[in-house]
Amino acid sequence: MNDLIYLEDGKVKVSDSAMQIQEFKDFKRYDRSANGVFFQKAMNYIFFVYKVFGSNRESKSYLSNLPLSQRKIIATKTHCQPYSLSDMEESKYVKACVEAYLLYSRTQSERLLDALKEDLNRYIEYVETIPLEIKKTVNVEVNYNDSKGNRRTDIVPVEVEIPNVEVRLKGVKDVQTYREMYSKLEQQVDRDQKIKQTQSRLFEDPNATKMIHIEGFSVADK
Repeated sequence: MNDLIYLEDGKVKVSDSAMQIQEFKDFKRYDRSANGVFFQKAMNYIFFVYKVFGSNRESKSYLSNLPLSQRKIIATKTHCQPYSLSDMEESKYVKACVEAYLLYSRTQSERLLDALKEDLNRYIEYVETIPLEIKKTVNVEVNYNDSKGNRRTDIVPVEVEIPNVEVRLKGVKDVQTYREMYSKLEQQVDRDQKIKQTQSRLFEDPNATKMIHIEGFSVADK
């Protein structure tokens, strides 16, 4: 198992590797909740909110396709009770563990992809709010006869609705550009996942370990 935090038999568990990280050790040591329940609920929070990359469905959060804000809300309500989202976000220990988890568990491509995903979601929300038509004030020339019968011309401001096609089309094109960038990064992340999986299998297999050589001697000779 090469994941710092993982799901086993429906329960979130923390690996021995994670417990070697200072932030996790401090949290566990100073957790004053009964039976360490706050620490466990916080691990649930980290897994379901931030474990969005994995080689298969079982190795990552089922919330992985949702925006970060939604993942936080759903994960807290479903997996962290009786603690609230503010409990998680205001705890210095939880925040430290989140930062450490993201630092040690994600590749550069994964960090970029998650950031781009948030940008894309926000931009799509913006494009959806762009109206089909916009109101614009134009000056209209009005001819009329005054009270003395004289012909006059005045400029009157009039509010009219005009198509907003250009702005909407630009928004849609920008979304497509974001999606193309996202797709390329996604392919890189998939490659990273395969490398992680290969490395994990390599070190889990004693026979494969014998084939590893470090500075002129094999691991098996150690």
